[in-house]
Amino acid sequence: MSVRYTRDALHDLDQISSYIAQHNTRAAAAVLEAVETVARRLGRFPYSAQATEMPGIRATPIARFPYVVFYSVEGSDVVIHYVRHASRLRPWESPKDENE
Repeated sequence: MSVRYTRDALHDLDQISSYIAQHNTRAAAAVLEAVETVARRLGRFPYSAQATEMPGIRATPIARFPYVVFYSVEGSDVVIHYVRHASRLRPWESPKDENE
């Protein structure tokens, strides 16, 4: 299967890389390479990751780094929607209103 990234995913990767590169350019490159490794694996084994509570979306962690790839399988494509730090809310979750 081919792998493609949404604009949101590319934006996430740009933000992650820029932030890490401020402190360590080698680490930033290592994170991007780890994401590419996961993307290649998903292209070969698209259903290998855990399904999430969001219909059609799967999530897989990035080995050695605290990031998660959120993706879907659409026809013959693996579509990477988001790459987020594991401590952040899932992309479809919103913070609770403090007044609730």
